[in-house]
Amino acid sequence: MGDLTRRYNWSENLLGPPDGWPKSLQTTVAILLSSRFPMFLWWGPELIQFYNDAYRPSLGGSGKHPAALGQKARDCWPEIWDIIYPLILHVLNTGEATWSEDQLVPIFRDGAIQDVYWTFSYSPILGDEYTIEGVLVICTETTQKVVYLQELSESKKELEFAIDAADLGTWDLNPDTNRFTANTRLKQWFGLQPEEEVDLSKATAIMHPDDQDAVINAIQFALTPDSGGFYDINYRIIHPLTHDERIVRAKGKALFDEKNKPVRFNGILQDITDQTLAELRERAAREKIAENERNFRNSILKAPVAICILKGPEFVIEIANGRMLELWGTTGEAVMNKPIFEGLPEVRDQGFEELLYKVYNTGASVTIQEFPVQLLRNDKLQQEYVSFLYEAEMNSQGNITGIIAVAVLVTEQVIARRKIEDVVNARTQELGEANLHLKRSNADLRQFAHVASHDLQEPVRKIATYASLLDDVARTDPSRSYLQKIVAAANRMKILIRDVLVYSQVSDQHSLFEFVNLQQIVEDLQNEFDLLIEQKQATLHFHNLPTIRAIPPQMSQLFGNLLSNALKYNRADVPLEINIHAEREGDEYHILFSDNGIGFDQQYAEQIFHIFQRLHHKTEYTGTGIGLALCKKIAENHGGDISASGAIGKGATFHIRLPISEKPE
Repeated sequence: MGDLTRRYNWSENLLGPPDGWPKSLQTTVAILLSSRFPMFLWWGPELIQFYNDAYRPSLGGSGKHPAALGQKARDCWPEIWDIIYPLILHVLNTGEATWSEDQLVPIFRDGAIQDVYWTFSYSPILGDEYTIEGVLVICTETTQKVVYLQELSESKKELEFAIDAADLGTWDLNPDTNRFTANTRLKQWFGLQPEEEVDLSKATAIMHPDDQDAVINAIQFALTPDSGGFYDINYRIIHPLTHDERIVRAKGKALFDEKNKPVRFNGILQDITDQTLAELRERAAREKIAENERNFRNSILKAPVAICILKGPEFVIEIANGRMLELWGTTGEAVMNKPIFEGLPEVRDQGFEELLYKVYNTGASVTIQEFPVQLLRNDKLQQEYVSFLYEAEMNSQGNITGIIAVAVLVTEQVIARRKIEDVVNARTQELGEANLHLKRSNADLRQFAHVASHDLQEPVRKIATYASLLDDVARTDPSRSYLQKIVAAANRMKILIRDVLVYSQVSDQHSLFEFVNLQQIVEDLQNEFDLLIEQKQATLHFHNLPTIRAIPPQMSQLFGNLLSNALKYNRADVPLEINIHAEREGDEYHILFSDNGIGFDQQYAEQIFHIFQRLHHKTEYTGTGIGLALCKKIAENHGGDISASGAIGKGATFHIRLPISEKPE
């Protein structure tokens, strides 16, 4: 489960990536995954699920695993939600742990609802802010034990009834003839006819082949004076017709005459089949319980985290694994079977007494993260940090008998985190200073762009004005063509300066965001470009464009530039078709703006968005080379992006991606 948990795509889960989880969740999951005792964790408001390898078999061979990992509790356990949810709420609302032993909780596994019995505890798990954030389930399935006990109880009742009713067979053997008489019950057990006498060999033939020699030897020994005449043996009989096997106990006494010759041999036969099977089942149940106890202790000793059990109000150390002894800095001989504050006097008065008494007296679990403690290291006290869990241990009657402690030494992590925090704080300060410097540089750049654009426009205006006057004067002069070129160049310079100013101001309008209907934006542009559309005999298709949170003038600029380019770069021999539509993809809109114009070579798909970059000479198509660069900057200013695809002579498609913003009702 550790590998499955690490490979799980938590970024798509409500909890998010593990590096963003609370420390308490990370620690609890680490303890859970490393434990060999069945554990299950619900975390957060939606009760997101974790479980370990020891718990996984309880989910069955097919069904809930592995879908249960990361799943909401309500989605995973609909069949028992009315049973477990009140317990979960109790723990979350009160902080009190629950305990249930051999509780019937039917679950869906292996394709069907199965009656399953559990012994389990629900315990609160505290978050980093010491509020209850989750519920830890420590459990073991006891279905087999309960079934064994139920069968044992039933067998015991049957046995008691048989004894009360004196359900016994009786027999009387004549040693001289080797024939015996018997009551009806015994003959029924042996499948014999109700004759007056029966030959002993006929009876022994019905016994189990493996028992025949032992029975014959026991009878022969009982008929000798040295035996005292006592006969007591268990054996099996197999009914000759039904082939049912029965286990019986035969008890008898041989009588001898004055010459020690056996003259009579009689006794009773008791059906002990049920009793024997019950004893076998009870023995198996006891062995299973003992095995579970051994496995539990072995799991503690072999656990990859520090675990110990403290017994009674004196908190006597009953068991502690190697990792716990290593954490304490001591040996088993020095602390085992001693009260913890006697075996570890250095931990007195460090806050552990209050926590232990709280768990022992109330049953409430305690989880502490990065607890500072002074521990012996090379005979000297040293500051360490420990994260630990105290859980009440209860007997079958629900009485608290001790405390289970699970601990993790986190000194290195704490020191490393503090170093990282120091580095982060230093880098944050450096970043703040760099950001302030960047803001100043941006302000200087904006001031420069504003001043430059205004200062440049004034001489350009004068050049254009005087050139126009000279053009009027020199209507027939050959130099008029030079003046017209001056006017055209000045006008292009004015447009270029204007576009540079607009480009430099795109990122300064964040406060102007509002909900913008892109359908309306394109309709307004269609009306604005109606004469040019008509001249180009173009057809514009658009429908159901979304409403987004944006700056209205910039959206008009973006779609206006694209529409202007489409009308400019059309093919003279093909009717111009322009299509605009939007698709919702995840958390963004993908808007496709396509035409069937002259297109472009795909190798220039990125170059066309660079400022002042043109694929055609200005004598072929007018423009400043800023339009698409401005489109890209507007898209990025809105948290999106723009790209292009096309082919020469086959048109172009612009891909605009903008984040989705839900419009309030």
